[in-house]
Amino acid sequence: MGEKLDSLKVDLVIEGNVYLRGSLVRASIGVDQGKIVSISKPSLAPIAERRISYGDKYLILPGMVDIHVHMREPGLEYKEDWASGSRAAIKGGVTTVFDMPNNKPRINSCERLKEKIRLASSKSLVDFGLYMGLPDDPSSINDCKDLYVGFKIYPEDYAKEELREVFQIARNLDKIVVIHPEDPALLLSVVSMDYSNVRPPEAEISAVKRMLKYAAEMKVWIHFTHVSTAMSVREILKAKLRTLKITFDVTPHHMLLNSKLYKGKWAKIAKVNPPLRSEADRAVIYRTVESMFADAIASDHAPHALKEKLNPNFEDVPPGFPGLETTLHLLLKEIIEGRMELDTIDLYSSRPARLFGLRKGEIRIGWSADFAIVKIGEEWVIKSEDFESKAKYSPFEGWKLRTKTWDVYLRGELVYSGGEFLREAGGGRLVSQSFNKTLQS
Repeated sequence: MGEKLDSLKVDLVIEGNVYLRGSLVRASIGVDQGKIVSISKPSLAPIAERRISYGDKYLILPGMVDIHVHMREPGLEYKEDWASGSRAAIKGGVTTVFDMPNNKPRINSCERLKEKIRLASSKSLVDFGLYMGLPDDPSSINDCKDLYVGFKIYPEDYAKEELREVFQIARNLDKIVVIHPEDPALLLSVVSMDYSNVRPPEAEISAVKRMLKYAAEMKVWIHFTHVSTAMSVREILKAKLRTLKITFDVTPHHMLLNSKLYKGKWAKIAKVNPPLRSEADRAVIYRTVESMFADAIASDHAPHALKEKLNPNFEDVPPGFPGLETTLHLLLKEIIEGRMELDTIDLYSSRPARLFGLRKGEIRIGWSADFAIVKIGEEWVIKSEDFESKAKYSPFEGWKLRTKTWDVYLRGELVYSGGEFLREAGGGRLVSQSFNKTLQS
């Protein structure tokens, strides 16, 4: 950051307290044509058409990258759509999302995937990647291999004959296979308010062990999502030591909440798959983040209509809740209050981006100029009625947070400022699939 850039003229210079590889540095970032082209001391910044300076109460962070969300469109727009979901993302400092395929109909063919891309491109305010569901005809999806980031496998897919063929395709294409780890044979058919026992820890552990055998046999990249138990973490870390290509993410709710919520008034709101676990399991999940053992944090943003979550019959209450607007700020609360280190932010930005070889999630020359400007000391209480998401509920209702998203830039364009959206819809792009293998290593 020591050479004056007199000869360089850029579209935009942003100056302030910049998060650079684990530290906060007073710096200027030069942006041109949507990319970061310089990082320097403010006195050495290039000439710019626009220059914006943020004071000491603001942090300039990379835009967050959330690799597990459910935008619900197409087919379930009454729960969420790409417009409302991407507004929620931006309000939470997230500029790239990876959307799951459990739409109606399920996204498991090239035709359906292309229609989803058309919808997302016309509505989403953030960049997006899309997963492919288990296809009925695996041989048919080679034609659109550059349009999906990987596969998502649900518990109901475990016994299907197409599974092995999809693993082979994923291995050949070097695609990720995201596993929802719960063994369907161990899930109880009778649903009670004691939800963690209905979907017991043993179901997750059994699924992890089963999929690790596939990883060893077929040399396929398997990613376990929303891992919730200590034993699962242990098995995954042991597999990593055997140099299997295994990654995993955890969620803020499994990190910060436990199964006691199922014994009170929040039982329906907190219903989620996999369930919230014991305090002992929660503490281990927390430590996987604290120690940076996890490969990523993901929100598992899973919105439903409030009336669905308040169904008097607990069995009919759908699992999941929104998380895009709160995940970053829950992490920053842990950091500000001294329980986690500043570089925990990497688990929600550079680390997930690197998994997919994306030049995002990091303030670095050549990377996408995606920024989340966060104001410190702007305390607010989580009130789900104020969410941009259509899902107006949260198990974190009433929690006091200590930071707020102030401005958001996507590829150098200011899209959100001081609580106002500067674009109504669209502008988000499908993430590039020309993966940089050196980034993934």
